[in-house]
Parts: sequence; C-alpha cells; structure tokens
Amino acid sequence: MALTGDLNDFGLLQLLTLLQVTGKTGALTLQRPKETATVYFENGQLTKVVPPETRYESLAAALHRTGKINRELYDLIGSQGLPSEIAIGLLVEDQGGLSREEIVEFARERSLASLFVLLTWSEGAFRFNVDAAPPEASILAPTDLAPVLDRGRAYLEEWQVLVSQIPDLDRPLRLLAEPSHPVQEVNLSLAEWRMIAVISQSRSLREVAQKLDLDDFAVRQVAYRLFGAGLMQVVDPQPTSLFASTDLFREAADIAPYPPADPVEPVQEQTLSPQPLPPVVPEPQQSKVGALGRLFGRK
Repeated sequence: MALTGDLNDFGLLQLLTLLQVTGKTGALTLQRPKETATVYFENGQLTKVVPPETRYESLAAALHRTGKINRELYDLIGSQGLPSEIAIGLLVEDQGGLSREEIVEFARERSLASLFVLLTWSEGAFRFNVDAAPPEASILAPTDLAPVLDRGRAYLEEWQVLVSQIPDLDRPLRLLAEPSHPVQEVNLSLAEWRMIAVISQSRSLREVAQKLDLDDFAVRQVAYRLFGAGLMQVVDPQPTSLFASTDLFREAADIAPYPPADPVEPVQEQTLSPQPLPPVVPEPQQSKVGALGRLFGRK
C-alpha cells in the first residue's frame, strides 16, 4: 500500500526521519508543477536520488564537468553509447580515470546534492511505493540517513537565512566601483569570481544562475557573500510617476495657451426663511414572522 500526502503537511525532512526509523525499502516520489523527483531507499538507507528532468545530468557529463575525467575519456564514453551508469563506471575504472570506490563516492555526493535541493520544496505531493527498485544498472551508494539528516537541517537553516536576505532572484544587480564599507583587501573564491564575470552581462540573479548552471541555493549563497563584502547590491526599481515629465505640459501650454477667463460677478447674499416640515404619519405595524414561519408559510 502506497503512502501519499502533501509536502505542506509533511516535509521531506520528516519523511526521511520516518523512513530511517521504520527501515523501509522503496521509492519516495516528490511532485510539483512541471517537476518530479524520486528518492530510493533500501532498509532505511538512502541509495539513489533521481532529480527532476530540468536538473538531470548524465554521469559522464558530471564527471567531466567536475574535472574527474578528461575530455578524451568523456568523448570515448560518448562514442561507445554506453547504456547505463554501471557500464560508464566500469569503463572509467578500466581506463584508469577513477577507482571503483571513488566512483561510488562521487555517485553518493551527487545524490546528496540533489536531495538537499529537494529539501527546499515546501509545496507539492509525495508518494512512497514500497519495494520499488531504482533504474536498472544504476550505481547505488547506500548511505546512513542519520548524518544526512544532520546536514539537511543545517542546509535548511542556511536556506532560510538566504531567502530572507535575497527573496527575489529577478531583481536587477549592480557591481560597485568601490566596496560599500572600508576593506584592506578582498579574497574571492572561484564561484564568486565567476559570478562577478557574468553580472555585467546579466540583469538578475536568475540569469546569473542559468549562465553558471547554479541552483537557487548556490546562486543565493555566492551572492550573499558578495553582498556581505560590499561588492554588489540589488538595484531598487524606480517608481514611475504619472506626471514625471512636466516639460511636456509646459510645451503644450506654450503652443496652445488658454484664453483669459471672463471676470466673475460677485454673488449677492440671499436670506433663506425656514419652511415648515410636513407632518409625519406613522405606518401601520405589521406582525413579525419568524424564519420557520416564513419557511412553512405560517402567518
């Protein structure tokens, strides 16, 4: 029997705790508009996370993007059209790119990164199917949920701080010529430098995230550090006024001036005498009928 519910009532962190305590095996599917993700478990341990299609990246592409394998090996994987993660892992191990343990650890960190992003889903539906298996020939990395829960709580706490400071990713950005507060030197991480490099070509943090392939958490995290260093600020939208340009009205007045108004004659004072009011005739009183009386036609 499947367990279903709403993430508004039962968050993912609570679901993970429940699955750890009960030691369940199966698949937890999370769904919200246009996005579906699945988390797999075996005897209460996390084994694999399949992110939404919009965030999916093949194992070979992830290994190459993170510098775990070189371009030559990446092209070799693509040319052979390997059908599964296990086949890719075996080829990488055979070519001396990574050991089997390193490949499994890489798969584990990929799953955890996807899981932490799912923790920020505050809306949507969930469904747990008992004994459902992960995709065939997937690389599984059984992981104890206890430390995952601790990291997840810390992740959510930081997420709440970031959202409170940077609630909107669509606001325009601006780099400052001088830091907003005195500093002797500024040390930038690679992620911060990359963000600075693309801000001049972007209008918002959302565009920055798309160009740098960052999720909502990561782009807020980098931007928060740049804000704290006084190197960047959010540009407040300028309010538009209905009469923002008065020159147009002056020009129109010069072209077509109004004719002078005729003098107004003074109004003579008049005295009003009070008029008697007509007598008030009381209306005949009607008997009140209760709600039940009206309902049953009682008079």
